[in-house]
Amino acid sequence: MLKRKEIYLENNPPTKGNGFYERDLKTAFGELTAIRVPRTRDNGFKSALLPYRKRITEDLDALIRAMLISGMSTRKIAEVLKELYEIKISYANISRISQVGIEEIQKWRSRPLMEEYAVVFLDAMVFPIKRDRVENESIYVAIGITPEGRREILGYYLPGGMESAYNWREILQI
Repeated sequence: MLKRKEIYLENNPPTKGNGFYERDLKTAFGELTAIRVPRTRDNGFKSALLPYRKRITEDLDALIRAMLISGMSTRKIAEVLKELYEIKISYANISRISQVGIEEIQKWRSRPLMEEYAVVFLDAMVFPIKRDRVENESIYVAIGITPEGRREILGYYLPGGMESAYNWREILQI
């Protein structure tokens, strides 16, 4: 970070260095505390190593999302992170991370699809899903294979319950 700050100061001659500030960062490997981050008087220098204004790294975000997808509650996730990684994260932060995941899913679902696929596979798989309680439910998946041979998930659906002709008709809108 010091070398990058020097380069920044060389490229921005009117500004000067302005010491350091301390910052904590939570990662999937544990918490890094009191990291000394250099700063400049114009506040223009941003570290390439530390995400700006983020206290949690992308790898920890991904780990939390994976635990949420597997059906763990925010309380249980907080307990696991504290026990295994000695990281304390509030329930509100865990919920915020799950909201980012929901936004990404909605963006993915509204993406444009190709005009043509060489093959389309439809399948339903049974998974334990936690709603009020854990129950086995079918997740319906549509997978397309492009003319170049690349696989692409076209969509997935959770209508509730087990696989049925009625659910397939609803999904395919026959």
